[in-house]
Amino acid sequence: MHTVKAKQKQIKKPQTVHAKVTHQAKRMLVPHKGNNFRPHLIRAHGLVAVLIIALLAQTVYSFTTTGNFQILGRTSDIQTVDLLIDTNKERQAQSLGDLKLNDQLSQAAFLKAQDMLTHNYWAHTSPSGVEPWKWFGDTGYNYSVAGENLAKNYPTADATVDAWMNSTSHRENILNGKYVDVGFAVVDGTLDGRATTLVVAFYGAPVTFAAVQGATEPVSFSTPKQQGSNPLEFFGTALQSLSPVTIAILAVLAIVAIVGAAAHHYRNQLPKAWKKSWRLHHGMYTFIGTLMLGILIIIATGGGSI
Repeated sequence: MHTVKAKQKQIKKPQTVHAKVTHQAKRMLVPHKGNNFRPHLIRAHGLVAVLIIALLAQTVYSFTTTGNFQILGRTSDIQTVDLLIDTNKERQAQSLGDLKLNDQLSQAAFLKAQDMLTHNYWAHTSPSGVEPWKWFGDTGYNYSVAGENLAKNYPTADATVDAWMNSTSHRENILNGKYVDVGFAVVDGTLDGRATTLVVAFYGAPVTFAAVQGATEPVSFSTPKQQGSNPLEFFGTALQSLSPVTIAILAVLAIVAIVGAAAHHYRNQLPKAWKKSWRLHHGMYTFIGTLMLGILIIIATGGGSI
């Protein structure tokens, strides 16, 4: 007599959310046998998804901050009130009095920014020899002491003031105890054929008995020199002038690069059929390509200078 044993159906326990997330993360990021040692993040569909997300994020951020659709471009969201707040925070930290926003200085700063865009230059003195103090006179601000800071292509007021504070001469202007007034202008335009956001800061203390032209009282000018333009310095200022969304994109690209390097490390574990193809070094190609893309993004979206 034969007996037949009923097979017991194995019931799989449902995975917890944590287990599902862990499993998917491992498939996406970690080279292992289950994904043939090629994480899905660095496969074609993963790389395409990363690029699409990066482009959309940059475009949306550009539109919300500037009103323009830009993919690789410099975007700024600088408000004069924020420049004033950040400047006074630095002065307060040194027990200095707050600067007051002066309409005449703000108008003078605007005229200076417009002159730079109109005559296509980036300097304290124009190609024709016009110095910053000319704009003080045009708006009727009679000063006993005056100074100017310039910046371009920084994404925020905070980044702009940080850059000034990291430069000795610009820092001296911000922390000059003789100044009582300040004027700011933030102007978008085209400089050297590229979309540019200029920031001009004019600092001063008024005097009622001296005219701007031919003043009889001593006048103290504080005119910071421009920084050099060597590659390391440019790259450093570019990093400092990155927008929050660009930093997030670079962080994602760094993860892709790390996963690519890890996959390349396990290339000997790839299926035999793949070892004779480009897939053997796919991880290294991804690593190098991602680094190059990151550098391109830094150059294209950074580049702030003072």
